[in-house]
Amino acid sequence: MAKTSQQRVEVKNRDKQLKYILENEFELSPRESESIVKTANEIYELENYEPSHQADRGKIVRTVISKDAKHGPRLEELPKVNVTLTKDIQKEDKNLYRKEGKTSLRQSKILRMTNEALEQDGLLTQEDLADILEVSVRTIRRDIKKLEKRDFDVPTRGVYQDIGSGVSHKTKIIKLHLEYHTYSEIQRKTRHSSAAIKRYITSFGRVLLSLKNDLSTKQTAHIVGISEKLVKEYTEIYLQYNTDEYQERLADIVNLAESKAAVRTAAKKGALK
Repeated sequence: MAKTSQQRVEVKNRDKQLKYILENEFELSPRESESIVKTANEIYELENYEPSHQADRGKIVRTVISKDAKHGPRLEELPKVNVTLTKDIQKEDKNLYRKEGKTSLRQSKILRMTNEALEQDGLLTQEDLADILEVSVRTIRRDIKKLEKRDFDVPTRGVYQDIGSGVSHKTKIIKLHLEYHTYSEIQRKTRHSSAAIKRYITSFGRVLLSLKNDLSTKQTAHIVGISEKLVKEYTEIYLQYNTDEYQERLADIVNLAESKAAVRTAAKKGALK
């Protein structure tokens, strides 16, 4: 199968990523690094590599600039990471398209993919989004402005580098859930999939269990599999919403987390028999 121009670009980007690691982490010369990259391509037959085949249905693999990269050097010289992005969610995206049209669907994808990239320590540029969604950069820029006017955070490289990470979208979703919004309402307000919303609420519940067991921030981050920064954000949410008005919702979240923890424990015991 012939590779598309985009697939060829992906291979070249990964070559640059490997070359950057060899030069900066292993302190090899540019010439030595280039020779190693070339040899690796020959040995592993990467000329036939097609990145689009490496992700599940509806997902794509993309090489993007690391969120820790600073402004200044040329883009090809900056550290990069590989991220897996959800370009299509069959049922949910089709429903959104039918209800609100292609513009709303595209804006939903912009929010989803920029946040997914950030969660994997990468940042999409407006050019990345234009290429993935097959529209002009001007269209992406216009969509982002409309999203920002509606108080959505769109963490592209330019925005993140200028103002930092701010309050995470996960925090906003947890607050909406605590305030008794339904999943469909949260999905409409945040443009996140129901699966992502449920995942964030589950992580929040596991943080609450850790607080209940007097675990430290570092211990909680390790057990739940999230950053210490997010653990602190979730802890602040708990302290803010730990009132009579929200006790029922908090209890539901904790009970769900406890039941899932019990299932995991039972499964582990069964595996040891």
